Amino acid sequence: MQIPFNMNRLKDTEIHYPQRFSNLLTKNYGLLFYNEGNKASQESNHAVILDLIGVESSLRDIEFFYKSKGIHPCIYPALTNKELEILTPLLNEHNFTLKIKQSDFFLHDHESSLRESEELKIERIHQLDIDIMETIAIEYGGDWTIRVVERHLTHPSYHFLGGYYQGELATMASVSIFAGYSRVDDVFTREKFRGKGFAGGMIHHLINYHRNISQNYLYLQSDLPSAIKIYEKAGFSRLPKDFQFWVAYKEHN
Repeated sequence: MQIPFNMNRLKDTEIHYPQRFSNLLTKNYGLLFYNEGNKASQESNHAVILDLIGVESSLRDIEFFYKSKGIHPCIYPALTNKELEILTPLLNEHNFTLKIKQSDFFLHDHESSLRESEELKIERIHQLDIDIMETIAIEYGGDWTIRVVERHLTHPSYHFLGGYYQGELATMASVSIFAGYSRVDDVFTREKFRGKGFAGGMIHHLINYHRNISQNYLYLQSDLPSAIKIYEKAGFSRLPKDFQFWVAYKEHN
């Protein structure tokens, strides 16, 4: 029996998911994620301020922590209402670059109208080969993304799926299983394979794959209109929110 949906539980899952591929230091004001083996990855190296009391000293501590490790300081949102009203002036004073993201959460809550592609062979990937690493490095993210996926693959609850067309990787996606909630990520179709329905076929397959291994709520985050159209056809609905997605970072230590 599925537990009732709880937005705060989803937020907590979203905030803590980087712990799967980074280290976590808990402070009295929040969380510090870090991975000294992947310093270029903001996903692997960022702070989340959970307590907005005494933010000035929290920012100083965040800057000191990451600079001492040779990592550019970066802060992700705690996904709370009006946090930016408090943080923005102080982030500006500390010379952080602040970027607002037009992202939304989407929850799978009705049946997909898509179908699987008969031309696509989809399988779970347990180890990255040269072809996959080249695709990720050149087309998807970069070397830092490879390191994220490699560390993620060591966790049994991370399911990385590859879709192959005539033996060549065409599309990919992943789902991470947490307590009550599962997070879709790494959704990407190579440019030369777009327009063939492979992205929709992969998402449709992933939904059925997840249904066979978990009763969790299935969610994702996106700001790409083209991708959102596919997600909505797949049975995902946009969730209302009273917060903003953003990232604050320093390009130079």
